[in-house]
Amino acid sequence: MTEQRPERPTTRDEATAAEWAHFLEARVQEELEAGDALAPHTWWELTEPGARRFGVQGVDGRVFAPILTGSGHWLDQATAMHIVRHQPQRTRDDLLAKLMLINLLKSQVAEDGAPLVGPLRMIVQQFAVAFIDHPDHPEYEAAEES
Repeated sequence: MTEQRPERPTTRDEATAAEWAHFLEARVQEELEAGDALAPHTWWELTEPGARRFGVQGVDGRVFAPILTGSGHWLDQATAMHIVRHQPQRTRDDLLAKLMLINLLKSQVAEDGAPLVGPLRMIVQQFAVAFIDHPDHPEYEAAEES
C-alpha cells in the first residue's frame, strides 16, 4: 500500500516563481524521460468485448495488460479504460502542455525573488501536488523522526 502524502507545511517562507518553475520543469522532464523509456509510441485500445483475454492491446493486437480485477466485468472495463486514458502518447502530450505552462510562468513572472502568491500560486501548487514528497519540492518538509 502507498503511504499518505505529507501535508503542505504552513510555517515556511513562500517559494519564488523561479523556484517553482525550476522544480516543476525538472519533474516534468523526469516524467517525459520515464515515458520515453516505455514501449514504442503506439496507440493503445481495449480488446473487443467477449475476447478470450480482456485488456489493453497495442495496434498490433497483442494484449500486453490483461485486466482481471476479480470484481466483475464492469470494474474490469473501467480499470482498462483508465489505463488507456493514460497511455504514453497522451501522457506525453499532457506533459508537453505542462512544460509550455511552466515556460509561460517563467516569462510572465519577474525573477526578483518575490514569493509567488495569489491564484497563480494555487495553480502551480496543484501542478506540484503529485511531487509533494520530493525533497526538492518548495514546500517539502521531512517528517521528524520520533
